[in-house]
Amino acid sequence: MLAVHSDAPIIDISVAGRFHAFDLARELLTHNMLRHLHTGYPAFLGPRWGVPRRAVRSVWTGEPLNRALSSLHRRKWITARPDPFVSERHDRIVASRLRPGADIVIGWSSQCRATLVAAKRLGMIAIVERGSTHIEWQHRELVNEAGLCGLDVEVPHPRSIEQELAEYESADYIAVPSSFVARTFIAASVPETKLIINPFGVDLGLFSDAAFPFLVPARKRRLRVLHVGGVAPRKGVHYLLEAVARVPEATLTLVGGISPGIVTHLRRYERVKAIGSVPGRDLPRWYRQADVFCLLSIEEGLALVLLQAMAMGLPVIATPNTGAEDLIEDGVHGFIVPARDPDAAAARLQQLADTPDLRREMGARARARIAEGFGWSDYGKRARAIYGTLIRRSPARSPSTP
Repeated sequence: MLAVHSDAPIIDISVAGRFHAFDLARELLTHNMLRHLHTGYPAFLGPRWGVPRRAVRSVWTGEPLNRALSSLHRRKWITARPDPFVSERHDRIVASRLRPGADIVIGWSSQCRATLVAAKRLGMIAIVERGSTHIEWQHRELVNEAGLCGLDVEVPHPRSIEQELAEYESADYIAVPSSFVARTFIAASVPETKLIINPFGVDLGLFSDAAFPFLVPARKRRLRVLHVGGVAPRKGVHYLLEAVARVPEATLTLVGGISPGIVTHLRRYERVKAIGSVPGRDLPRWYRQADVFCLLSIEEGLALVLLQAMAMGLPVIATPNTGAEDLIEDGVHGFIVPARDPDAAAARLQQLADTPDLRREMGARARARIAEGFGWSDYGKRARAIYGTLIRRSPARSPSTP
C-alpha cells in the first residue's frame, strides 16, 4: 500500500452508471477535492447519494439508454449486448468534455479509454478503477465455469476486454479493492507499483444490527442461510445450493436478481426461497432474519454484501474469490472456503448449525471488524491519502498540445 500524506489534489471521476463512484465523490467533496462527477445518471439524482447537482456533469441519456437497451436484450428483441456500446459512448462524451483544472482523473474500467488519454494529454494523473479481477482472468475463469457447471454463464464481451486492456496499459495507476484482485493483475504481468489497493466501505448507519430488531423468534430449529447478490453461476449459487442441501437443518434465502440461466436449476432444490431484487434500503431486514451469510463466488473484486452482512453482525462463509481475505480472519469472523467446493462450505454450515454460541461470537467480532475501519468515511480517508501521495510522487506535468 502507498504511504499516507495530506496533500489535497482536485479530482474528476467518470462512471457510466453508479457503482461506488458516488460514495467516492461524496467523500472527496467533504474535503473540497472533487471537481466533477461525470455520470450517466441525471444530475438531480446526485443529492440522493450525497453529491450536489453542481458537482455532477451528467451524460443524462446514458443510464436511461442503458436500461432501455438492456431490457430489449433480456427480452431478446435485440441480440447484441448493449454494455460495450453504452460504455464507449459515455467515454467519448466525457473525453470531449474534459478540461484543464483537475490533478487526477479516475475512470471506471471499460468506460474510460478515451478519457484517460485525454486526461494525460492535459497533464493529469490517470487512474482506472477496476472493481473486479483482471478482465482476462475474469474471462478465463467464467468460461471455465461454464464448462464445469453446464449453465449459462455471462462472460465479458470481446470489445470490453479490448477496451480494458488498453485502459490498463494507458493508465498511470489501477485502483482495485482487494489483495485477491491485485494478485490477478500481478499474474498478468502488471507491475505491483502500478496497483492501488483500497477496500470498499459500507453505510454503517443503514447496516447496523442495532437499527433493526430480529423479525423472528430467537428460538428456531433451522439454520437460516442468506445469500445477497446476483443469483447466477458467477456468484457460485449452484455450489451454495448443493452445500445447503447437505445440511438437513438449513434453509436458504436468495435475495437478488435471478439469472434466467439458473431458474431451472433452482427448482431442483428444497428449503430454498428466491426473493428476487429488493431496494438497497430494505436489505438490512433480510440480513436481520439470517443466522449466517454465505457467498461462494467464482469471481468478484470485493463483494459489498460481505461488508453489509458483517456490519449487521452475521458470521460469513465466503470464498477467497470474493475478496473476503481482506475482511475475514478464518475462524474469527467467519470462514474462508475454497471456490467450487460445496463439501467445505457444507462442513462449515454444519459447524455453525451445531454451535449457536459460535455464530453469535463470530457475528459480534465481524461487526466490530467492520466498525473499526470499513465505513465509507474510512474508505474516503484512505483514498484521499493515496491521491495525495500520487501527486507528491508525480513529476510536474503540463498540458500537451492536442
